[in-house]
Amino acid sequence: MSLLEKFAPAGGWLAAIAVAALTAFPAAAADDFPSRPVTMVVGSTPGSAPDTLARIISARMAEELGQPVVVENRPGAAGSIAASSVARADADGYTMMMMTAVHTISPTLRTNIDYNTARDFTAVGMVASVPLIFVVNKDLGVRTMDEFVERARAGDVFYSTPGIGTLQHLATEDFSRTKGIKMTMAPYKGGGPATKAVIANEVQLFYAGIPPALPHVKSGAIVALGISTPKRSPGAPDVPTFQELGFPGYNVDNWHSLMVPAGTPDDVVARLSSALNDTLALPETAAQFLNVGATPNPNTPAEMNAWVASEMARWKGIIEANNITLEN
Repeated sequence: MSLLEKFAPAGGWLAAIAVAALTAFPAAAADDFPSRPVTMVVGSTPGSAPDTLARIISARMAEELGQPVVVENRPGAAGSIAASSVARADADGYTMMMMTAVHTISPTLRTNIDYNTARDFTAVGMVASVPLIFVVNKDLGVRTMDEFVERARAGDVFYSTPGIGTLQHLATEDFSRTKGIKMTMAPYKGGGPATKAVIANEVQLFYAGIPPALPHVKSGAIVALGISTPKRSPGAPDVPTFQELGFPGYNVDNWHSLMVPAGTPDDVVARLSSALNDTLALPETAAQFLNVGATPNPNTPAEMNAWVASEMARWKGIIEANNITLEN
């Protein structure tokens, strides 16, 4: 007979106390979350769209959480270097990642990554809807999409991307096939450098995430020809959508979300989600997002997890149907 059986033969009250004592510790730990700074990892360079939005929300999320939220850039391999490291991080809520649509592309396109977005991460929630904006060098001599297509068919057009296998890469290649033109890709280490390459005329085109490009569109340093989402961007209301330009049903959204390693406790995820959505609800957050062409798009962790699964299936179909490889 065990000690518990000997001293609590009736009703097992001593065993119940022991179980309660053991289970109280995780609850107390979760109640204390966060008790130290939280890291928000960005898989691209400073000045890129994910970095810009991360820095807008990090300070306000820190106020909501009562602890610093530190943005850490780990660029490379279209965000895969950062995602791989975050997938292996402790599932305790202290390491988050600003993820984008590219992380629903990489598991199909890349054979050398050691993570699967749907399996190895769980969502905190959507951050923003971010259109792509089709921008060209101001000295190229084009002001409309038709003029650009005519110029591109003449040859010698180079386009930048924030890396091979990114959403911008796939969207540009898909555009090229649709219009029957051939352009040469020049990969850079992030959206900021890829935008600067257009300004410097190192390349003639970047199908950019709107945050790094919009200030330069407004200043006249580059020319915007089209927006990738069905509705015009409030940040660039004069730029037509691809649907308006004759691409029916066209919709490419470089959405941004916060994710944490799979296995993070539900109550910790809920705490982070609440802080995120409270931040997105602030008028000053919406105003800063508007300035860079993004739109706050809050949802629940469950809704975001479902969206990730649907996007992975969608891009897998597009990649396979168009026979897109990293060598394209």
